[in-house]
Amino acid sequence: MSTAGTIHVDKVSYKIDVDHAFQQVPIVSDGAQAGDTIIVTDLDGEILAEHARPAPGIRYVGNGRPRGRRSKRSGASPQS
Repeated sequence: MSTAGTIHVDKVSYKIDVDHAFQQVPIVSDGAQAGDTIIVTDLDGEILAEHARPAPGIRYVGNGRPRGRRSKRSGASPQS
C-alpha cells in the first residue's frame, strides 16, 4: 500500500485508509469486469475495504471518508 493509503489494480487507484500506509495487503477479486468485487484485507484477514470494479475509464475509487486522519476522539462530545 502506498504512503497515501491507496492500492493500484489494473490502472485504477483504490483509496483504502492512510492508517494502513506501507503495509502489505492481500487483494482478492472475483473477476475483471465492471461490477466484479475487489476485497482488500490485512495480513490477519480483517477486511479493510470492499469495492466493485468501476466502469471503464474510471481511474480512482475513494473510500467514502473525508481526507486526512480519523479523529482519535471516542464517546459523546462534552456538549452532549
